[in-house]
Amino acid sequence: MLVGANTLSAQGINNVKINEILVVNQNNYVDDYGNHESWIELMNTGYENVNIGGCYLGVVLKDGSEVKYYIPSRDNRMKLSPLSYVVFFCEGTDTKGAFHTSFTLDNAEKIIFYNANGRDVIDEMVITAEARTPDVSYGRSTNAEGDTVIGVLSSTTPNASNENSITTPRHEVFRQRDKSGIVMTLTAMSVVFSALLLIFFVLKIFTYVMNNDFGKEKKAAAATAAAPAAKKATMENEEVVAAIATALDFYRRDLHDREDMVITIQHVGRRYSPWSSKIHGLTALPNKK
Repeated sequence: MLVGANTLSAQGINNVKINEILVVNQNNYVDDYGNHESWIELMNTGYENVNIGGCYLGVVLKDGSEVKYYIPSRDNRMKLSPLSYVVFFCEGTDTKGAFHTSFTLDNAEKIIFYNANGRDVIDEMVITAEARTPDVSYGRSTNAEGDTVIGVLSSTTPNASNENSITTPRHEVFRQRDKSGIVMTLTAMSVVFSALLLIFFVLKIFTYVMNNDFGKEKKAAAATAAAPAAKKATMENEEVVAAIATALDFYRRDLHDREDMVITIQHVGRRYSPWSSKIHGLTALPNKK
């Protein structure tokens, strides 16, 4: 875990860059004591907290010598949050606090930010003749191609981003080019017409698809409903035909006696019963005595 923490800390410290410097400060940013001192701004360009305490900030002088300033390691103000800044005043004494270095930028040719071992260079910035212009800061910015370049800045931005150039919004550029408003009107009408046309075609296609789907479902439902009805009608017709045929058959049989040269003799059989015989009937009244 300790090895991983040290590795992560080392990776985070590499995101700290020298963002902006002001070599000759005559009427610009002042320190906590109200003095105009040259200053160096460091920026945490990463997206994790970085503690620069224990690192070194140094300069290479014109005679080739080097002066280093040890950044206090136990100062919580040295913990930089993501995309944050810290400014060090270079007045040549370290008795005014942690943000005042022991060197100045008067005879410096290069500024170097070292790792905690004091040897590994994390970032450096060369002080050019342009950077020595009074009250003109020098630092990193982004050009039109999106590349980071180092040069003179349009204004000093301590503890803030160097990207402070004012750009004209696109709608304002369009308004300036189209002063009469004709292009804007035609563009707006074209957009509205295109939107209405698109909505029309979408609804047309949606209606066509829905009609086809519901038409097929209706036909299938009608065919399904008609099948039992047709079957029922067929069964009823067969019963009617059978009844008619039976009635005609009975009618045909009854017509035999009325036909010419046809005699129909039907035998009527009756069962004999002694109760219905006349021989057992009373022939005389009984004598009354």
